[in-house]
Amino acid sequence: MRHFIQLRNASTHYYDTVIVGGGMVGNAMACSLGSNQSFNSKSVLLLDAGNSPNLSNFSKGKEYSNRVVATSPTSIDIFKKLGVWETIENQRAKKVNRLFVFDSCSSSEIEFERESNDEVAYIIENDLIVAALFEKLQNFKNVQIRSNAKVAECRIPNSLENMATLKLENGDVIETSLLIGADGVNSKVRQSSDVNYTSFNYNQHGLVAILEIEPIDGKNETAWQRFTKLGPVALLPLSDNLSGLTWSTSPEEAQRLKNLPTDQFVDELNKALFSQEDQIAPINQILFALNRLNPLRKDTFGRKSDGAIPPQVISVQDKTRASFPLAFGNAHSYISTRCALIGDAAHRMHPLAGQGVNLGWSDVQILDEVLTNAVREGADIGGITYLKDYDSKAQKHNLPVMVSVDILNRLYRTDAPAIVAIRSLGLDTFNALGPVKNFLINYLSAHR
Repeated sequence: MRHFIQLRNASTHYYDTVIVGGGMVGNAMACSLGSNQSFNSKSVLLLDAGNSPNLSNFSKGKEYSNRVVATSPTSIDIFKKLGVWETIENQRAKKVNRLFVFDSCSSSEIEFERESNDEVAYIIENDLIVAALFEKLQNFKNVQIRSNAKVAECRIPNSLENMATLKLENGDVIETSLLIGADGVNSKVRQSSDVNYTSFNYNQHGLVAILEIEPIDGKNETAWQRFTKLGPVALLPLSDNLSGLTWSTSPEEAQRLKNLPTDQFVDELNKALFSQEDQIAPINQILFALNRLNPLRKDTFGRKSDGAIPPQVISVQDKTRASFPLAFGNAHSYISTRCALIGDAAHRMHPLAGQGVNLGWSDVQILDEVLTNAVREGADIGGITYLKDYDSKAQKHNLPVMVSVDILNRLYRTDAPAIVAIRSLGLDTFNALGPVKNFLINYLSAHR
C-alpha cells in the first residue's frame, strides 16, 4: 500500500534527484551524478541515516573492520571514473591475483588466475569505500548531503503530474522529480513504490571475522573458498598476515561458532578448511580414472599443485566475529513513476561469489547513462520511458548472476553422492579447460 503524506504547516524543499541511502551504492550514485556534466545544473540530495564517515579511520596500521567486499575489475574501473580509486588504494586495498575453489566432499578444484599482472579482485573494507566516496562528494557543488536523516514517510505518485515526496523524522518535507532508493534490503522506498518483490531465506547465516594467518612464502595474494556441507567458507586477503573470513553456515552453528573461545574457534575453522573426513572415496576414484584419460589435464589427480594449499589460521581478532542472515531477493521491476531502485533495495543474493555489491555498482553505471540521455534530450528524468531502459538493462545483467549463484549454493549444500559426483566432474573438467576458463574470467572482468 502506498504511503500518502499530508503536508501541514511544513515548508517544502525541492531537488531534481534525491538518493535515499548513503552506503556503498548510494554514495557511488551521488558521486556519479555529481561528476556528470549533464547534471551540473541539477540539484541532487543524498540522505544518509548514519553519521558522516571518517576516512582517517582506515589508515595503515589501524584495525580492520570485519565487513569486506571482493571488488571486481569492472567496479575498480567505476571507482577510477569517479576519481576515488587512488584514495582507496592509498589507504589499504589488497590485490588478489588468484581465486582457488575446492570441495570438502571430493578432490575437485578450480583455479582462476588473470593473465599478466591483472588482478582477479581487490579485497576492500565496506566502510573504507563508503568513506572514500563520501570524501569525494564534498567536491561537487550540485550535491548536498544530509547525515542522520531518516525517512518517516514516502510517497511515490502514479503519474508525472505530481512529485515524489518524502517526510523526514525531523518534520522536513522534500519533493523530487526522481527518487532513487539505495536504502538496503528493507528499503522503505521499494515498499512505497508498490513493486512486486520475490524473496526467500536460505536458513543460513554469514559469519564474518578478521583472521591472523600464517602466510605461505610470506605472501597472501590468493582468495580461498571451500564448499562444505553447511555452506562455503572463504578467506579473503587483507594484508600479508591478515584475511577476512566469510563463513556461510546454519544459524545455530553460526551462533555456536561466535561464542567459542578463540583457540577452539581457530581449530574448527582450520578443520573446515583442511579436513578430509567428508571425502567420498568412490567419487575420487572416478575422477582419478577420468583425469588419467584426459589429455587436457596436466596435473596428477589427488595432488594439489604448488601453492594450492590454503594458509593456516593462527588467531581471530577480538570482537570481530559477527553474523547476519542470508537471503535472496529481487524486485520484479526496479522502477516506477519518479522512482528507481539500486543495490540491495532492488536485489539481494547469496555472498558466496562476492558479487552482490558489484551488481549494485553496475546499477549505478547503467542508471547514470540512462539519466544522462534523458537530460540531454530534455526529458523528465522521472518518466517511465527512460527509466524502463535502466530496468531492462539492469535486470538482464543481474538476474543471470543471481540465479547462477543460487543454484551453485544449493548444489553444494548437499553431500548426496550422486550430486557430489555431478558437481565434482563439472568442476574438475572445467578446471582442465584452460582456454575456456581464461575466456570466462576475462569476460566477467570486462563485462558491463
